[in-house]
Amino acid sequence: MPKPRLVKTGHDAAPDHAKSPRGRKSREKLLDAARGALIEGQGQAEISEIAARAGLSTGLAYHHFGSKDGLVAAVVEEFYARYGQIANTRFRGETWSDREIQRVSAITRFLLEEPFTATLYGPLGRSSAVVNAEAACMADLIERGALNIAQGQADGDLPRQTDPRLAAGFVLGGMRQSVSTAFLSGAVIDPDALAKAIWTLIAQSLGLRTGSMI
Repeated sequence: MPKPRLVKTGHDAAPDHAKSPRGRKSREKLLDAARGALIEGQGQAEISEIAARAGLSTGLAYHHFGSKDGLVAAVVEEFYARYGQIANTRFRGETWSDREIQRVSAITRFLLEEPFTATLYGPLGRSSAVVNAEAACMADLIERGALNIAQGQADGDLPRQTDPRLAAGFVLGGMRQSVSTAFLSGAVIDPDALAKAIWTLIAQSLGLRTGSMI
């Protein structure tokens, strides 16, 4: 897949004051504090609480992010920046399916091991600020995923009649819902078993011709 590219929305395109070393450090502290507060609060946190947790003033939090929604959206965007780095890794393998098995496994493990995932895919996902931020990030992943699926079609592993963008949206949305469902089950999740189940569904839904499984 192409070289990873971070999504640049209104919140993660940092203002000038955040580009200095001191500004970057303050911004990172606020993002870390917001992530922790949202996880502990099951999606609920006040900006004053977040600022205090970061050891900074509430005014500085507003200075960097404009509002609580802006700060929460920035946390979501940072999450998807790291997600994108995993999803857009150049995996090695002789065939498209060999590479995609590794990609699905890596993404699944990231989503299960990242503490913020359950909060984002659960209670926080109902916030309009989060919905908008996540939609922008997913749109970028879909565009890049479409290129990858088109490559699978060019390699002869996938049927050419499938629209790559629709397929990418289906795969990414399906992975999100599968992980969310696994969290909601309350059972202990085996990353390898879940990745295998997700890959089986992806391979079947895309009409993978090689029939490769994990």
